[in-house]
Amino acid sequence: QLIVETLSVQVNVTPPGTRLEAFVNYASGGQNISLFVPLTYAYTEPSTQFDFHVAMQEVRLYPDKGTPMTVSVHAPGGNGGTLFLTVSGQLA
Repeated sequence: QLIVETLSVQVNVTPPGTRLEAFVNYASGGQNISLFVPLTYAYTEPSTQFDFHVAMQEVRLYPDKGTPMTVSVHAPGGNGGTLFLTVSGQLA
């Protein structure tokens, strides 16, 4: 079983200035979990007019074996672009 100890998230959104929320989704103990991840604005890419937001967070998560972990965003009035999620931890 993987014990996740660190989450790293990067998301982009357009138009610039759009507020957004990010959630990491996974299953643990057979239950669907949606974990809110606070994001920090990083920069705006001038050529695409996308705002980039990032997060790195220490956690202790126990996803069920063989189930995916995904990131999703909610951006009222905007459009989310590419989403990146990186997890690290240890096998138990």
